[in-house]
This record gives sequence, structure tokens and C-alpha cells, in this order.
Amino acid sequence: MFRTTWIAAPLVLVSGFCALIYQVVWTRELRLVFGASTAASSAVIAIFIAGLGFGGLWFGRRVERSADPLGYYARLEFAIAVLSALTLWLLKAVGALYVLSGGSLTLGIAGSTLVRVLLAALVLGPPTWLMGGTLPAIARAVEDDADVARRGVAIVYGVNTLGAVLGCTLSTFLLLERLGSRTTLYVASGLNVLIALVALGLSRRAVARIAPASAESAP
Repeated sequence: MFRTTWIAAPLVLVSGFCALIYQVVWTRELRLVFGASTAASSAVIAIFIAGLGFGGLWFGRRVERSADPLGYYARLEFAIAVLSALTLWLLKAVGALYVLSGGSLTLGIAGSTLVRVLLAALVLGPPTWLMGGTLPAIARAVEDDADVARRGVAIVYGVNTLGAVLGCTLSTFLLLERLGSRTTLYVASGLNVLIALVALGLSRRAVARIAPASAESAP
């Protein structure tokens, strides 16, 4: 159990790191759409938390039925990398659509706020929804019947939270200043692809070890 847990720990550390980089970059970019940092931050946090929650519910049930949760995790991370890399371009399109709609002068304060939130949710919803499935998948991968207290799952969640703190701190005080929003987001997407490749490799090795054992135990 502990070997599997500590192999998974670096993956979830980097995954949490990337997730908060995305959140910080999205908040900065949505200021151009909402026109205020408070509104942009509120929208991103609301969409982020909703996406994680619904993603956890949706993927959690499916991961339980998966024979290869680590491979499932790898596919989720790769999809997150691709969708997140596209968000900056899509947010520009959202800003253009909002301008074409006439903004608050045409839609009113309530109408314009609703339109901006819905447009932002269309862009940020899919990657955050996929993020919600990563922790159930990796937790399923480290579960062990002998680990009654589920210490492996607790370690994974704790390391993921630590990665999120590092991502928020470094992106705010270092990466955005040195690299800019676009490059910072692409760096996070690249790290997500790396995580996916490593997890996929580990998954294939695990399946290769299990297959001979299953064949020997078959009548």
C-alpha cells in the first residue's frame, strides 16, 4: 500500500499545483470580461468548486467500476491539459461575444452578470469537471483492503492540497510576473501531460504484472 501511495504522491502534488495555476490565470483573464477583480474571482471560484463537485460525483461512481483506475486518472489528466490549454483563446472569444451582446447597457446589470457567468462556465466548466474526477481515480488506485484506516487516501488528499498551495503561491508571486499568463498556463498544461504519461506508464506496468498472476491462478 505504502509503495503505491508514495508513487502516486508526486502525481497528485503536481496535479494540485497545476489546478491552482489554472485558477489564478483564469481569474486574471476574466477581469477583462467582468471588468472587476472581485467579480472575476467570485465567478472563477464558483465555477471551479461546482466543477470539482459535479466531477467528483460523476467520475467517482465510474472509477469504482474501473479495473484500471490509474489509467483512468492518466486519461483525465491528459484531457485536462488539452482543454485548459485552449481556455485563454476561448476566454477571448467569450469577451468578444459579450461585447457584441451590448454589455450592461443593453442587458442590464443582472442580465449582463448572468451572461458573463454562463459564458465563463462554458469555457471553464469542462476542465474543472474533469479535475473533479482525478482525486477519486487516484484514491481508488491507492486503496488497499489491508489499509482499514484509509491512510493512503489521506496522504494523497494531503499532498494534493499541498500542491494546490504551492501552485497558488508560486503563480501569484513568481510565474505570472516572470512568464506572463499565457506561458504560465502552458507550463501547467505541459506538466499535466507529463503527469498523464507517467501515470499511463505506471498503469501499463501494473497491468503487465497482474496479467501473468491471473493466468497462473486460472484453472
